[in-house]
Amino acid sequence: MRTAIIVYTILTVVMLIPWFVYNIKVSINLKKDNKKFTALRLAAAVLVTVVIIFAAYSHFRFTIGYQVPLVAERAGLVFVKRMEGKLDLSGYQAEMRRHNLSAADMSVASDEKWEAAALPFRHTGLHLSERTYHMEDGTALIYMMHESVDEHMYSFLKMSKSGYSWLVEEHGILTEEEFENANEEMKIRFYPIR
Repeated sequence: MRTAIIVYTILTVVMLIPWFVYNIKVSINLKKDNKKFTALRLAAAVLVTVVIIFAAYSHFRFTIGYQVPLVAERAGLVFVKRMEGKLDLSGYQAEMRRHNLSAADMSVASDEKWEAAALPFRHTGLHLSERTYHMEDGTALIYMMHESVDEHMYSFLKMSKSGYSWLVEEHGILTEEEFENANEEMKIRFYPIR
């Protein structure tokens, strides 16, 4: 997510630099000819600047909703708040909806399973699986590893496509045994997010 923000910030600056240079050259040429930069020209310059920024921001919003790992990363960061005890189950679901990350009928592991996972614990790291596992029914599965000082826990996000974006349909917790069985078959590797 941080990388996407950096890339789109650089992209926006790269798109704006030629526009600003053009307007500066026009302003200098007008000054040489003893003419003024008219209000209409100024309004057009501001309008085009706003359009460029809006286009870059709109594409950024599209990208963070369209790319499964970026949706999973955002959902994982909300889940970190749940793990640290900052959100209860209903608060977690509300936060997911607020960020447009979950389907209306998102299912979440039962409270008993949350408690069995020893929540809350001091969260130190979030890792996502390197691969996205696409299922035959059109959904995508991505695994998360949550690290604490002395333990780790696994969860998964099952996502479905809604228009041009992915939404979390199910967020479940995996026991160590369930993860080992899945890992045996899929050879899951993780990369750090936080």
